[in-house]
Amino acid sequence: MRIGIVVPYFTPYINGNEYGLAKSLSFLGHKVTIITSTAKAPREKKVVNSKNSGASSDLSFSVNYLPTLLDFADNPVVSGRAGLFKDYDVLMLQEDYPYICHKVYRIAKKYGIPMILSSERTYYPDNQVKLYALKALDATINKSLRNGVDVLTAHCTAAKNFMSAELGVKRGIRVVNVGVDSEVFKPLLSANRYLRKGDFKILTVARLHEYKGLEHLLKAMKKVAKQIPEAHLYILGKGPEEQNLKTLKEYLDLKSHVTFVSESIPNYKMPELYAECDIYVQPSIIEPYGIAVLEAMACGKPVVGTKVGGMMDTIKDGECGFLVDPGSPGQLAEKIMLLGNKSLCEDFGKAARKRVQDKFDWLKIAYEYQKILDKLV
Repeated sequence: MRIGIVVPYFTPYINGNEYGLAKSLSFLGHKVTIITSTAKAPREKKVVNSKNSGASSDLSFSVNYLPTLLDFADNPVVSGRAGLFKDYDVLMLQEDYPYICHKVYRIAKKYGIPMILSSERTYYPDNQVKLYALKALDATINKSLRNGVDVLTAHCTAAKNFMSAELGVKRGIRVVNVGVDSEVFKPLLSANRYLRKGDFKILTVARLHEYKGLEHLLKAMKKVAKQIPEAHLYILGKGPEEQNLKTLKEYLDLKSHVTFVSESIPNYKMPELYAECDIYVQPSIIEPYGIAVLEAMACGKPVVGTKVGGMMDTIKDGECGFLVDPGSPGQLAEKIMLLGNKSLCEDFGKAARKRVQDKFDWLKIAYEYQKILDKLV
């Protein structure tokens, strides 16, 4: 089957959702092409330009880069003849708002090509300009996409609920989660290269933005450090809140218990990083999915996450980790300290790995889409 996956940006250096989906569907024998723009998102430019990117360009699928006419507000407008798409058996649109998805949707309608639309949206942005623009699209062309495609899927239950409650979608929505490659993200022996301090190492990987709830994790660490003096939190990421978080660290007197990891670590090296922590924590206030949680689980690490986004699907509370209310330093501290018990930590880590292999490995996700494709085409 010839499948086109439509996404505004793509680079093989960042193994995002579209990369895993294309690779796994190719493994099932399909001829897969990612249809995207020549533009690059800001975070992609940083990785591609890095000397440490280290990713292979030997892909099991094709990439069709369409010329970019305009790249405005992280939503590129592309050109491309309609005839380029007429031979696809199915087109998979990633989100309803990208202009490239609007273009391909119109062409697919013209040629009668079946379409699957997938969405990970779980909230509206705070930025007022983006908010009004997105709501205008949601009331018009985005709505046409949601109503006009053959199958509508959500990356997690929270995204499904957002479409139903906030966007007023009345049709059926099927949850097909985002996956992780459990052959890449797997338990490894620790080399103590990145995380060298502390006997109880806590890791979080996030953009340093207020949405990520890192201030609450720092406040939780104040309590954790009193009960577990050997605990050490590592924060990997960059973002606008970096200085504020470092100031809070000093204010809370956590200099000997918190380290901001400044080294740029490419995706293919991330399993080595996860291997060096004891537990992984994602304290987000808002989160579309939380792929780092899934990566850490695949590496055999117990996790603490908040009851937002995809974490409510991926984390089985009390079995492979814990779920807490967002914005609650007390709950974060309590669950982190529980995982200070090495026996519990090991048991949860094994359960986390098994849960990923049973439910969230990319090949499992590909088979879920295969069931849809078999009925659709």
